[in-house]
Amino acid sequence: MSYNEVFELHVQLLSIYEKNRKTPSPYQQEINYYKRQYYIAQDNVQRIFVLNQLINLHEKCRVAQIKWCSEEYFNTSLSD
Repeated sequence: MSYNEVFELHVQLLSIYEKNRKTPSPYQQEINYYKRQYYIAQDNVQRIFVLNQLINLHEKCRVAQIKWCSEEYFNTSLSD
């Protein structure tokens, strides 16, 4: 797999995360920082690194949402 293919996969995944985000991320400052870094990256290797950092931040937020949902589900089902 070439760097261009990896770059395209990262861009696709990030666009899906950002398109489906309904509320501001608790990591918004870090996300903004890495978005600025993306524009000053000089080649695809650096851009892939920055995109990977952005994806990691979105996944952190997603993990917190999944944990909250499961806690809500189990707390509700146990009290019924």
